[in-house]
Amino acid sequence: GPADQRCGQRREKQTDLHAPDIFRFTVQVHDLGMPRLFAETAANVTIEVIDVNDCPPLFSQELYEVAVIMPTYKGVEVVQVNATDLDSGPNSKLLFSISEGNIGDKFKIDPVTGIISIQNVTQLRSRYELKVRVSDGRFATMPVFERPFYSIEIPENIQLHSPVLHVQANDSEGPRIVYTISEGDPFKQFSIDFNTGVIHVIHPLDFETHPAYKLKIRATDSLTGAHSEVFVDIILEDVNDNAPVFLSNSYYANISEAAVIGTSVLQVVARDSDTGNNKEVFYQLVEERGKSSDYFSIDRESGIISTSQVLDHEEVQQHKLRVRAIDGGVPALTSEITVTVDITDLNDNAPVFTQHAYQTTISELAPRGHFVSQVQASDADSSDVKKLVFSIIAGNEEQNFAINKQTGAIVISNHRRPHMQPFYNLTVAVSDGVFRNSAVVMVTVIGANFHNPTFSQTEYMVEVIENSPVGTLVAEAEATDDDEGIYGQITYHIVNELAKDKFSINGKGEIFTLQSLDRENTVEKVIPISLIAKDGGGKVGFCVVNVIVTDANDNSPQFRAAEYKATIASDAPRGTTVLKIAASDADEGSNADIEYSIEADVGNVGENFEIHKTSGVIVTKEKKHPSSLQLFLCTFNFGFFLGFSPSCGGFWVVGDHLKQLSR
Repeated sequence: GPADQRCGQRREKQTDLHAPDIFRFTVQVHDLGMPRLFAETAANVTIEVIDVNDCPPLFSQELYEVAVIMPTYKGVEVVQVNATDLDSGPNSKLLFSISEGNIGDKFKIDPVTGIISIQNVTQLRSRYELKVRVSDGRFATMPVFERPFYSIEIPENIQLHSPVLHVQANDSEGPRIVYTISEGDPFKQFSIDFNTGVIHVIHPLDFETHPAYKLKIRATDSLTGAHSEVFVDIILEDVNDNAPVFLSNSYYANISEAAVIGTSVLQVVARDSDTGNNKEVFYQLVEERGKSSDYFSIDRESGIISTSQVLDHEEVQQHKLRVRAIDGGVPALTSEITVTVDITDLNDNAPVFTQHAYQTTISELAPRGHFVSQVQASDADSSDVKKLVFSIIAGNEEQNFAINKQTGAIVISNHRRPHMQPFYNLTVAVSDGVFRNSAVVMVTVIGANFHNPTFSQTEYMVEVIENSPVGTLVAEAEATDDDEGIYGQITYHIVNELAKDKFSINGKGEIFTLQSLDRENTVEKVIPISLIAKDGGGKVGFCVVNVIVTDANDNSPQFRAAEYKATIASDAPRGTTVLKIAASDADEGSNADIEYSIEADVGNVGENFEIHKTSGVIVTKEKKHPSSLQLFLCTFNFGFFLGFSPSCGGFWVVGDHLKQLSR
């Protein structure tokens, strides 16, 4: 401001230390004469403003929340509180102290730095609420509310001007606090008593329009202006017109089958927009057909679902639960949700081979990498199926075989020896990482099929007597194969259909009759048997056995005519040919040779006629002949079996006339 021209004093407005604390300016002096005369030099003036302790210290934050990791030790720093003071110099020096809550002197505070540390670690509680005081020598801290926050529920139809809540703050300097609503009342529906801190309702409330209010109440020191604030939650009570609503449309969890009874699975949470008892939510499991609810229980109040029975993944892999939320209204409103619980597999089962023993055969010429066999295993633990590892643990000392660890396929390894043993007994194992099981793989090594079966002859000629009994040995047509093992094992087969019906062959190459043969049957005189010999590798050899059916004297001679007629003169001389008789025999060789004779001697036939035993010619013996004759002719063959075929005829000689020859 300008200097007083009469006294030379310069007046300033009320100074504030927090503005510049040193003021410098120049003062000039002159007289009031005419003309005015000024001093030769101006005076330099410096004014230093001395601070007055007029500002209280303020914490940087009203609330400090800190967690201490247990175990802890004496001297461990917990937190540092900070405060500032707008004064300067000695007036800004702050001292910290714990004013309340330090039960048992468990904590101490550095009065200068504000660092709170552990003083005593014995029998520490789980929670402490400390009040810290800061002072600059004159002012204590700002007003402190009795609670860090306030909350109240009131019915939406509360009577106007009714008191709602009393908030109160304390000041170390005495009762000089005033209260105001600084925020949270946009519709001016509340008021607070300036001196007492009692909040009143001054306008009607409506839950559906505004169900809750969050008022910010300020307590101000009327002398220093220091203030603090606290929130007041005013919640309106509503009628029960809303059902509980789950926070999620569905819930999913998984739990190990090894979980003990009482293990928490998950927590379902439902909210009810009503208030009071109407807002309270209780939970229960709904029983369904699947009986999944038998395996679990739910805490009525918290919604925590826990196991109530031992779980088994191999029995049930998934449970579906219906959870019902019930509010506390009358009548109660409910809602339901589905909770899916998957039972994760625990490795509590050993893998098992599909067979205890496997058998296979390979050729000794099988190359490296040749497939031998494949073992398979299963595991009741589904999570372990893809973890199964196969190995050969015994019988593979020469490393002739290798196994695929994942598939169980056994092949001939790259270390295969040139000459393999005829038999290998491999022990294979399967493991799921914890449990192991084993099986046996029996590998038979057979020689290579180098040779075909060979008969000693490509064609055989054998004889068999006709009418030989069924099962008669006809021939032995044995083949040989120089291979070993199954490649040297031979089986015999008759190829042609004609021979199949009449003969059989066994594993030794022995051929037997299946039916009685008849040489007189033209088809059966010579029967070719086409044989094939086949080894275990499929190679074959061929031969033909020609079976000649030899004759047996099983046929009697037969006259070629049923009757013969002849005429002779009664005076025919001796030796006159009367008739030639002809007969035949279906047999052959000596069995077909025929001899003729006159069997009967009736009427002196033998005296009058004779027959040539080989030619069958009948001639006269005497000159005079009876008027009628009756004779019987016999034929004989000379086979092993005698054949008898009579032919007889009669004739009468009357003069020159031959009457009817009757048999």
